[in-house]
Amino acid sequence: MDFVMALSPLGFVLVGILFLKKGAMKVAPLTLLYTVIIAFSYFNINGLDFKSLVAGTDALLWKGVKEGAKIVMLVFSSFLLLNLMQRTGAIRQVQKTLASVTRDRRAQLVIVGMMVPIFLEGAAGAGSPAAIAAPFLVGLGFDPLVAIAVALLGDATPCSWGGAGLTTITGGAYLVDQGLSTSALNSAMVGRFHMFGVLIIPFLITLLGFGRKGFKGIVPYLIFAGASTCLLMFGISNFIGPEITSLGTGLLSIVLSIGYLKLFRINTPEEYLYKADFGEDVEKTYSSFRALSPYLLLVVLLPVIRYTVPFSILTTFGYIVWVDCVVFFCAAAGGVILGVSMEGFCDTMKQTSLRVVPVMVTMGSLLTVSYIMQSTDTGMMTIIASSIAGTAGVLYPAAAVLIGASGSFVTGTGLGSNIMFAPMHVDAAEMLGLNPVVVFAGQNAGGSLGNMVCPNNVVSACATVNIIGQEGEVLRRSIAVFAVLLLMYMCLGMVYAHILFPYFGA
Repeated sequence: MDFVMALSPLGFVLVGILFLKKGAMKVAPLTLLYTVIIAFSYFNINGLDFKSLVAGTDALLWKGVKEGAKIVMLVFSSFLLLNLMQRTGAIRQVQKTLASVTRDRRAQLVIVGMMVPIFLEGAAGAGSPAAIAAPFLVGLGFDPLVAIAVALLGDATPCSWGGAGLTTITGGAYLVDQGLSTSALNSAMVGRFHMFGVLIIPFLITLLGFGRKGFKGIVPYLIFAGASTCLLMFGISNFIGPEITSLGTGLLSIVLSIGYLKLFRINTPEEYLYKADFGEDVEKTYSSFRALSPYLLLVVLLPVIRYTVPFSILTTFGYIVWVDCVVFFCAAAGGVILGVSMEGFCDTMKQTSLRVVPVMVTMGSLLTVSYIMQSTDTGMMTIIASSIAGTAGVLYPAAAVLIGASGSFVTGTGLGSNIMFAPMHVDAAEMLGLNPVVVFAGQNAGGSLGNMVCPNNVVSACATVNIIGQEGEVLRRSIAVFAVLLLMYMCLGMVYAHILFPYFGA
């Protein structure tokens, strides 16, 4: 009964969004109210009086508002950049430039939807891949629902490393402190999970974007894209280290894909050809470099700042804040480069603000629900994880993947999931005679996958392309591919722990 009750806030969200088809802005505040009620009653495990309960919840509410505002700022900056590109017509030149690489819409979707998010995750993390890639895809003419689902899927694997390897290095610090592993070993083993993820994701992206008929004539490229990204992710994670796994994999996979598309012609059916009209019906015309410069500036500044500025400075106001500032700066600089007047820039900011303000209610509510569930005063997240672990037995390596996914589903971050559950996995591995490095890698890999269906991430991504209220449709598109990857990773966890790598790192 405790497990069902602890899980009920998540059920409340999913039922409201998926089955009742209500927008997250309506569902989130009601979920928060329900969670507060059960936190005050059923989960008052410490027997606190009403005044203490109110004080504790009030602190979590303000924390939710504050952290939500940081996420909304990233949404605002990303959306502002897209709006400026559309206002000036520069996005048309970007479309033309991408079409010069390949006119195959499916190949475009794989490059921008998978490889660019992997690079952005390594460059910054903090939700930037979906927030930047999704509106970029919309600007290229893709359906907003497809753009979001693909961007979230593309970011399903690199979250295990995050910006400069933070998720693996900090998230696996408990194992390192206990003398059970090293950051290099943690990176190597989780890379052996995700190498198979990126191997099939190009196919899943094509399926999401174009259906079963979309594979006609493009299978050789999808095999190349999956295999090259797979080998890069395995090689860098196992032989170089966590710091540049996502960044290096993303950048090199883009270069290899462009090279392939230049050397080998895809026999593209007419229906999948890029057919945009590149006429002169825009306010201004730009060179390819000038049109792309806001995004080029972004992909240069993010890794340069992340890898040169001391981490203690970047986290002064919270890790995501520096990403917010960089994206906003690039949007503002883009306005100058593209010749937007001050009046035009202010008008674009105003229109963008009006569209993202409602997201604050949703994000603040969902984050507060997350903090209440994680709180030691309620123990809800601990109950969910320990209940799964307690019934797993020999299946524990598979359960670790599921626990990791549930942790990031609630918290919206693989790092939070790793920190929360790493001690529990170490204890379980010791009791069951399992390799803790392999078990934690399953947790780390599952935590990365959970980001693609986390309500917080879906809401923020929907806001970047102005389809607030359609979160349920995005989840319906994402949940099936999430289930495929989750099941595959759970099977890998079992094979790795019991057959292939029971003594890895020993």
